[in-house]
Amino acid sequence: MAPPLTPDQWLRILRAEGVRVEEYPGWRTRERDAATGKAFGPVRMFLNHHTAGRNAKDVVAKNGVAGLPAPLAHVYLARSGVATMCSAGRANHAGAMAVNAYVSFRDEKSSHPAPSKASGTVDGNDVSYGVETENLGDGKDVYPREQYDAWVRINAAVCRFHGWTAESVGCHKETSVEGKVDPRGPVEGYGSRGRFEFTPERFRADVAERLKHPANWSPGATAPTPPKETDMATPYDLWAYRGRGTNLDDRDAYAYLRGTNADVKTLAKQMDALADKVDALEQRPLTDEQVAKIAAAVAAHPALAQAIADTLATRLKD
Repeated sequence: MAPPLTPDQWLRILRAEGVRVEEYPGWRTRERDAATGKAFGPVRMFLNHHTAGRNAKDVVAKNGVAGLPAPLAHVYLARSGVATMCSAGRANHAGAMAVNAYVSFRDEKSSHPAPSKASGTVDGNDVSYGVETENLGDGKDVYPREQYDAWVRINAAVCRFHGWTAESVGCHKETSVEGKVDPRGPVEGYGSRGRFEFTPERFRADVAERLKHPANWSPGATAPTPPKETDMATPYDLWAYRGRGTNLDDRDAYAYLRGTNADVKTLAKQMDALADKVDALEQRPLTDEQVAKIAAAVAAHPALAQAIADTLATRLKD
């Protein structure tokens, strides 16, 4: 169970995950809470869709379709891989979810049954985030490599923030009692993988793999073999190294690592020296005057003051 992301949190986690983000005008306050009388959240899963058309950003964010007012998702993902924020509140994207399917995502089961209307339904708009990914949805239109990469990053960013596993990631066709088929279609490639067919299982596996790495990780990237500790060289220009982005020549990485090795050793020696000084201070008893000065310095922070006062009182008794 999780309270919905705030607008600022959305922007922060997506950008940290390497997603290029744009903001649709008015997205921070555009939602369906007031109109429906239903509050958004707590949120339990992330639901993925395809747009079944081109250039639908205005439709998703502001215009909606006949009988279904906007926003139609929280995020609109273009073929370029740019994610446009459309809403931070309740959005009309999920519709009725089969209870048996919803529960499997809510509880992060390792398998997800076909949606059964007989199990009952839940309003998915209350409990799920949604992304509309631009694709014709005809089973032939290809998801470009950069779009699929951003798609995985968006799902992973939300899972990472809430502490969810990839089993909280679902597709509309896995929850809908209305016979939805999205998302579907071929993918140009991902990481070192060539063309393949989109499937929910493959998508969740890609999200799960991403969650094993830091948010700034890129699929297919390999770390250079660490140099030997004795392999020293002239320090490398850090800013030149960073400016090359993630696709680095191994020689560049080796040069930088060799150059920083000596600095690391120096810092380690300095830390050892500081640790010795801290040990010496810990063995020196505090005077009543010192205790009074410390208490006065933290008086503006009652909780901190209490914690320090308790610690000092215990120490003085010893």
